[in-house]
Amino acid sequence: MDITTGTRDHGLYVIRTVGTQSWAEDSWQAHGVHLELMDGPRSLAVCKLEVAGTLEAEERGAEEAQAIEPWTHTMRYLAAVKQLEQRLGHARQLLDEAQHCEETVRGMEEYQAAALRAMATPTELEQADPRDEYDPHAPLAHLIVTRLEREVDEGRRKALAFAPDPTVAPIHPAWELPGRLAGMPASSLAREIAQGLLAGWAAMRDLRDPLITWAVKGAEVTRTEVQQTTGVSRSTINRLLPAD
Repeated sequence: MDITTGTRDHGLYVIRTVGTQSWAEDSWQAHGVHLELMDGPRSLAVCKLEVAGTLEAEERGAEEAQAIEPWTHTMRYLAAVKQLEQRLGHARQLLDEAQHCEETVRGMEEYQAAALRAMATPTELEQADPRDEYDPHAPLAHLIVTRLEREVDEGRRKALAFAPDPTVAPIHPAWELPGRLAGMPASSLAREIAQGLLAGWAAMRDLRDPLITWAVKGAEVTRTEVQQTTGVSRSTINRLLPAD
């Protein structure tokens, strides 16, 4: 992991600061090292360690920067997922409002309609093209929500795919999410990653049954091959694919 003292426009790197560090939660100050894991100008995580001596602090910082490196691709995907989740929450609010307007036979507020149009892709706008007899906003909002839900699941699955074995690459408990407000408790990076990976695993689990069905019926993979590849029991495979 590249270690610097200032921000860059792109790439993964760590900003390392050595000197007196403050721990606001207990008003503690001590010599140590502050690390900030960056993706271009965006902060992904921070770590603050008490270490006596400048050289020792620099070496410890380099060790922790190297130790977190296996997690960086996963963290990138989870950071993107968090942004998508915020957009998804907004889209769901707009969908609720659009459906309410549809039920009460009234139009959406223009600022809400404009927000929907700004979130939509050209294809979605075309699919929800207005006709004289109905308001397009509820169908458009539904298309947007469906797409964002799919993108969130895809991002979580990618985060899981890139994650190292946590027993081989443990995350130091001092790593936190950035942007903690004064007086608020620290938000553990390990906890955030664990929750994201569990959500990715759940998405993969939910994909299992349709994937097995498609593999056998659509891709001509035999039931025996599915069992050997996945470890899924033959009885489960037969339950998903009853004899024709």
